[in-house]
Amino acid sequence: MGMSGSRSMDVAPVQRSVVCGDGYRLRYRTWSPEGVPRATLVLLNGVMSHSGWFQPLAGPLVRTGLKLVGADRRGTGLNKEARGDAPSARALVDDVKSILDAERVAGAPVHLVGWCWGAVLAINVVAEHESSFASLVLLAPGLYPTEALKRRMSDQEEVRKSNPPATPCLESPIREDMFTSGPYLASFIATDEDRTQHFSPRFHGVMTKMAMGAAVRLGHVGLPMLVVLADDDRATDNAQTVGALARITSTTVSIEHVRSAHGIQFDAPDELARILVSWTRTETKGATEPRRNDSRAG
Repeated sequence: MGMSGSRSMDVAPVQRSVVCGDGYRLRYRTWSPEGVPRATLVLLNGVMSHSGWFQPLAGPLVRTGLKLVGADRRGTGLNKEARGDAPSARALVDDVKSILDAERVAGAPVHLVGWCWGAVLAINVVAEHESSFASLVLLAPGLYPTEALKRRMSDQEEVRKSNPPATPCLESPIREDMFTSGPYLASFIATDEDRTQHFSPRFHGVMTKMAMGAAVRLGHVGLPMLVVLADDDRATDNAQTVGALARITSTTVSIEHVRSAHGIQFDAPDELARILVSWTRTETKGATEPRRNDSRAG
């Protein structure tokens, strides 16, 4: 999977795996600095993507002492078994915890980062394991999809109803050209054989359940929260997202805007890396310390 022109290719990922509670062998990627990392970022991918899509951030982040863990979701990326499927929301949350337990570094705070639909998963993970993390970061969060994405899913309602639950028959509502119009579209995304182009009716049900849960749980997050929005996003409804963030009173919320499409790491990797580096240097308190309750959303 070539990424022409990327200055982060000198920081190669290491492929790792962990056996989950139900026996599923989950494969994922890590990028590590020399010596002990000052913090760890656990990165959650979206519906079509996988951990390899975070490669543009690897160099700029690892060189500042950060460890990256691309916590692939089962059925995506390197995980060929049960492609495009997931048995339950419970399994997906537990999978993230399994990877976290395998990759945690003593003394290094952990920041949970969810991009695209990975933001929905991240909020559900934090709802159960908040004390495991120092902060929550949401990148172009897929909490509120645009009307275009909702139409693409509603148009497939008959396909969903007429196929077995575990069959990957539904097309991903997000198209490849929604991530970027830059060189990564042709050189990487469109040729990536590991991207998930179809998913199962069962996973659709899991996504729907977790999205509803995330919308409710967002207002109860106790961790400091950073949200990075893509100004040219055609997949995420930014106005609805900002409105939801403005209603949060349980924690501090910092919002950054980046001029990019949905794939911020492709259009603006250096700017996104700068934001993440600054955030991890500021929000380094132990996850068990009391959280502030003032809001900076908006």
